[in-house]
Amino acid sequence: MMNKAFLISGIVFTIIFILFAYWQLNDPDPILWVPVYLIPAYTALRAITGKVNSELMVVLFILSGVAGLQTWVEMTAWEGFITDGLSMKTMNQELAREAVGLWITTFSFATFYFLDKKYN
Repeated sequence: MMNKAFLISGIVFTIIFILFAYWQLNDPDPILWVPVYLIPAYTALRAITGKVNSELMVVLFILSGVAGLQTWVEMTAWEGFITDGLSMKTMNQELAREAVGLWITTFSFATFYFLDKKYN
């Protein structure tokens, strides 16, 4: 029987990351950001069936966490995420959004890693 924690977290993260990937289609560099969100969408989809590769989750956790930190420190000032809407107003806002998006992927990889360790 499939674990409900895998099912619920997998469905939630799959939906989130497919939406994130879709929203990146109009980004100036979709060739980078669409795969960045489709990879965690795929891992979340695999988690729905309880098929999680723990070693891969560790590698992806490190890569996305470090990439998020690198993106965050590129900001020259904190300007928030949103001003008059969701369009990019400044480079600092775009960097903040990208960093937090990467950290959301990091959180998903950690979630699947710990669920795998707990239930398998």
